Amino acid sequence: MRLWTVQDKAAYDDLCEKGVLHCDIKLAEWLKYDDFKRSYDWLASEMKERVGLPLKDVVYPIWAWYLLGGKNVKPDFRRVEFRNYLGEQYVIEVEIADDDVLLSDEEMWHFILNDDYFTNGLYNDDPSEYEADEAWFESLPFLEQEQVKRESWKKVFDKTCNPWVFVQATFWELRKEQIVSIRKFVGKQDKIIVP
Repeated sequence: MRLWTVQDKAAYDDLCEKGVLHCDIKLAEWLKYDDFKRSYDWLASEMKERVGLPLKDVVYPIWAWYLLGGKNVKPDFRRVEFRNYLGEQYVIEVEIADDDVLLSDEEMWHFILNDDYFTNGLYNDDPSEYEADEAWFESLPFLEQEQVKRESWKKVFDKTCNPWVFVQATFWELRKEQIVSIRKFVGKQDKIIVP
């Protein structure tokens, strides 16, 4: 499977030095926030079930892009989605075995980040289905709501729930031999490092 991961200079240097890259919790910006950490913990548990266990000291996966705008193409830093990528960044094009990757809908991932229930009627043209499902969910006792909400999050992996336009990929490790190409970006300037 062809993927593109965007890594900062520290991660890129680590990959060059060790020949393998794992998520470094100390450097993972989003893991500094408890709300996001809860979401990433949930994803890591889903990865263990769907992809398999990571190496002993690996807790969180590496993120990459599979589809951008419905196409399997490298990230374009001119797009608004990449406005927060500051400083020196490396877009690493990789080829990873399908069985080692978990794909998820990037838009739906925000339900998990926001600890929201993913209602059945959200993408339905009939607003009454959405309203009925929301009312049903709100009528549940708190503990049951939590269980139903977490079960609803699994829709993030189901491409039949929502047309997949922006699809992210997670995997436990990136090995140097999986690299196809590397592009270095500083600001809006890019430079091919490995063709």
